[in-house]
Amino acid sequence: MSDVTEKFVRAFTEAQIWVHKHLIHFTAAFLLTGLPLISGDWFGWIATALGYPLSNLFGNAYSAYSLGLQIARWIHRLSALGLATVIVPYGVLQLFRIRQWEIWPECWSLSCLTRGIGELIDYYVRKKRPNFGKYNVGQKLWTWAAAIGVIWMYATGLVLWFRDSFSPATWELAHTLHDIGFFLAVIGLAVHVYLATMIPEHRPMLDAMFRTGTLPEEFVKEHHPKWYEKLKAEE
Repeated sequence: MSDVTEKFVRAFTEAQIWVHKHLIHFTAAFLLTGLPLISGDWFGWIATALGYPLSNLFGNAYSAYSLGLQIARWIHRLSALGLATVIVPYGVLQLFRIRQWEIWPECWSLSCLTRGIGELIDYYVRKKRPNFGKYNVGQKLWTWAAAIGVIWMYATGLVLWFRDSFSPATWELAHTLHDIGFFLAVIGLAVHVYLATMIPEHRPMLDAMFRTGTLPEEFVKEHHPKWYEKLKAEE
């Protein structure tokens, strides 16, 4: 019996894997520290937990809650700076290959969007063979939503950070938009994590994103036929 070597396709570069991992790290810090800043009634225990060691060190001269809020605020800001050092250089480099981005829509009409949504229903609900490229319409929409969301949160966050440079009305508007963006991010990330981890069809892609960077060629052929045809045409 002859051994058949399974072929693999490069799906993600080492840079993409590295950036995605750090996106998770910084996003976790954002969410954890953002919750007590938004609602002390519901999430004040996070601030108290963060501030307790320092409060105890100072002999309880300062409340754990108030210290925790300041710690959360600075971790939140430092995480923003850390994330910027990851995504800004990567984003600038990606601009040089903007024409090759796989997240562009295949067409720009409403009928194209509805057809893409129909393909998602066929694939995930009716279990029909898909006609996807490297990414389906849902994954493309999520990527664009995430990119716009990052810009939204940075723009409003800078106003909150440097509040003395803006009018009270501008600061209030930024505060409201930042809170709305936070809640939308929580919902979007929850859906993203669920789809990425709990849908069996996504398991190979998950492994590629966090470990190998590659997908079995047969998986690509079956689940991403348009991308497979494109790769074969480029050989």
